[in-house]
Formats: sequence, structure tokens, C-alpha cells
Amino acid sequence: MNAQSLRGAYLLVAGKGLSAVIGLASMLILARLLDPEDYGLVVLVEAVVTLLAAVTELQMASVLIHLPKVNDAHFSTAWTLNLIRAFALCLLVILIAPWLVEFYDEPRLLSIAYISSLSLFLGALLNPKLAILIRDLDFKKDFILNVSQKIAGFVVTVAAAYYLRSYWALVLGTLATQICGFVVSYWCYPFKPSFTLSKVRDLWGYSVWLSLANFVKTLNIKQDQFLVGKMFSTETTGFYSMGTRLSSVLFTDTLGAALRVISPSLRAYTADKVELGKAYLHAQSLVTLVFLPLASVTSALAYPLIEFTLGNKWIEVTEVFRFLVLAVCLEAIGGVGLSVVVATLNTRLAFLRDLVSIVIRALCMGAGLYLGGFIGLLAGRALSSVIDLLLYFTIAGKVTGLHIRKQLFLSWRTWLACALVYPFLYWIKTWPVMEIGDSKLHQAAGLFGLILLGLLMQFVIQGLLWRVSGKPQSIEVVFMAYLKGKFKLQGQKSF
Repeated sequence: MNAQSLRGAYLLVAGKGLSAVIGLASMLILARLLDPEDYGLVVLVEAVVTLLAAVTELQMASVLIHLPKVNDAHFSTAWTLNLIRAFALCLLVILIAPWLVEFYDEPRLLSIAYISSLSLFLGALLNPKLAILIRDLDFKKDFILNVSQKIAGFVVTVAAAYYLRSYWALVLGTLATQICGFVVSYWCYPFKPSFTLSKVRDLWGYSVWLSLANFVKTLNIKQDQFLVGKMFSTETTGFYSMGTRLSSVLFTDTLGAALRVISPSLRAYTADKVELGKAYLHAQSLVTLVFLPLASVTSALAYPLIEFTLGNKWIEVTEVFRFLVLAVCLEAIGGVGLSVVVATLNTRLAFLRDLVSIVIRALCMGAGLYLGGFIGLLAGRALSSVIDLLLYFTIAGKVTGLHIRKQLFLSWRTWLACALVYPFLYWIKTWPVMEIGDSKLHQAAGLFGLILLGLLMQFVIQGLLWRVSGKPQSIEVVFMAYLKGKFKLQGQKSF
């Protein structure tokens, strides 16, 4: 990536990192104020509402980013289409709310669905001109938008949870987030849209495949929540929801920020398949090098992490988090391959990949549930993520001409180092010497020490594997040169 892309990546990741900290703080506070059943109730509606949103999602932002030429008529057309969609979506949620109550046999879902429909309406009306900021890799205002939404949601959710002590805190927090996003998006980039459909033809050709792909992808993501909600208790659904949220906050959200930079930055290479392949491999290996070890270490230390952060009331989240944090990390890493596909506007290919993926995930989770109950379902979910990664490699290969074997073994040292460190961390956390006290300070120190130990072991083992491999000019060299340059620059500034 070029310097502008890297600056954009830094700002986006910083914003997502700050949002992750706010989100994590929110979850830690809410875990003390709310019960698992509260999360379970909200997630039952959230899964359905999100799926309906995906059915009607027009993916205008992605199209506006990648179209060669756009003007105000394109943005107004995108706004008009989203406005029509918002009305239809809000009405649809209201109409199906009674069915939702009957399906889950839970009357409290009716009022939750009504408020959630309003949140969807507001979320569909964000300023379409924000796409210009992403296209031009200007992420300052995007940073402001994301952080302000997170802060608004945090304040409202925590305040409501403190006073109400019910699931309404989560519902009202989501509504506050959408209201803030709607207001700030037009404040960041003033735009007065007009009601027009003059550029539908320009937008629709690419949008239809992106929309279908988004629907199938969302159904793929949410089908496990439907299954857990129907087959298990509301409390178990709450545990599953918390594990999913934690995994998303720690990895998917932050890594997703980097992917938003990668796709626009690859546009410069779309005319040259060889250069496009090189840029893709560089991005893929860098993302894997940074995020996979973090996911592996936190998965291995799932029990002490959950016990320390959420408390014993949520200890059943442990196994959910252990499986899902690896699963969502693999899927996010695979998203680099999707970025190549989107950058080259091969949207039909993305749709076909997601179509295959949803079938595979359903089969894996169904088989896991049948063979091993809830734990089996989690294992099936994790297995489907491995297959998902291979599917991403396949479509990236179609666009770049790279063989799937080259992509698979590109980061083999990172994969092997993670595989060697994981069982050691899982084992060492049970040592008596690790139980250094009952106070929160002692627990935090012990947990922090284990995380540092895991990352240090990863660094040392991968370094040894790099030496054994003949010291190739690989991503390890690029990454270390970058770190040395940053430390040297910081040292010069201090004098």
C-alpha cells in the first residue's frame, strides 16, 4: 500500500481501536448490570432485523466508491433509493413482529421489534457522499463519525442499564447510535440530496450483485443465531451473543477498518494482474501476521479472560469465545481476498462465493449440533470458517491468477507458530504459580503477563522459522524494517 493508504489505515484502525475500547468498556459494565437473558432477547430480534436489512441493502456506497465517474445526481439517486428502502424496511419489520413473537413464543419481542424498525430507518439514511471520503482515502471524518456513534451508544446504553436494569438499555443504545450517525454524517460532509432516480441504470448493474452477496453473507453470519435461538434457551442465546460481540469488538471491527482501506487502494493495480497479485499477497500476509497471533493467544486464554473481564456470571461464554474468536479472525483475514474482488468489480463472483459458503456453514453447524450438541455446533462453526477462508482464496485466485496453494502457504510460518504456542498457553494457564492472588490487580497482572508471554513466544518461534527458511525477503522483513523505522524516528524526536 502507498503512503496515503497507510495513513488512512492508521487512522481507521486507530478509530476502530478506540471504538473497540469503548465497546469493550460498555460490555464490561453491562455484564454487571444486565443478565444473559437480556442479551438473548435482543439478539433474537437483531438477527431477524439485520437479515431483513441485508435483503434490501443496495450497497450504494461500494458502487459509488468504485465507479470511474460520479456526480451529485449519482449521490441523490443513491439517497433516494435508500429512502424508499428505509420506508419499506420499517413497514416490513412492523408487519412481521407478531410472527416473530409466535415463532419464539416470547411476547416481549414485539415492542423490541417496533423500536428496532426505527433504528433501521435511520441507519438507511446516512449521507451517501461519505463514499467520497473512503474512495479518496480521507478517513478523518469517517473517524469522527464512527467514534461519535460509539460514544453516543455507550452513554445511552450504560445510563439506561443503570436505571432500567433491563434489555431496553441495549435497544435504546442502538437507537442512539443510529440517531448520532444520521446527524453527524451530514455535519461531516454537508449535502442536500434531491429526490431523483436519474442514475439508477449506472448504479444498479454493479449494485444488484453486491446486494445479493450482502444478503447471502448476512444470512450466513446470522444463521447460527437463528439456530441457537430456536434450539436453546434465551440464556444460552445470550451467552452466544456475548461471545460473538466480544469476538467482533476485538478483531472483526478493527480488521474490518483495515479492509476498508485495502479495497480502494487496490484500484491502482486493477489494470495489471501481476501487480494486483503482488499487492494482494502483501496485504494478505501483513493482515495474517498481525491479527492471527492475537486471535490465537486470546482463544487459548479464553477462560482467564472471561473470568476477569465479565465475572463468573458469564463464565459459560468461555467456550463460545474460544471458538468464535478464531472463526471471525479467519473470516476477516479472508476478507482481503474479497477486497480484491470488489476492487475489480467482480461482484458476481463474490455472490457465488457467499452462496456456496452459506450451504457449507449450515451443513457444518447442523452436523456439529447433531453429533455434539452446543459444543458440536461451535466446532462446526469454526470448521466452516476454515472452509470460508479457502473459498476467499479461490475467488482471489480467479481475479489475480494466483494459485490457491501459493496463497495458502504464503504465511505458513505464522500459522505454524500459532499452532505451537496455542497448546502451551492453554496448558500453562492452569499452573498453580499463575494463581498469584485474588485481587483484581493481581489477576490483571497475571493475565497481562500470559498475553505478553504468548506474543513473545509467537515472535521468537516465527523468527526461528524465518531463519530456518533461509531468511527470505518476506513480510517479516518488511514488518521489522517498519518497526525499526518507527522506533528510530521516535528516538530522534525525543532529543
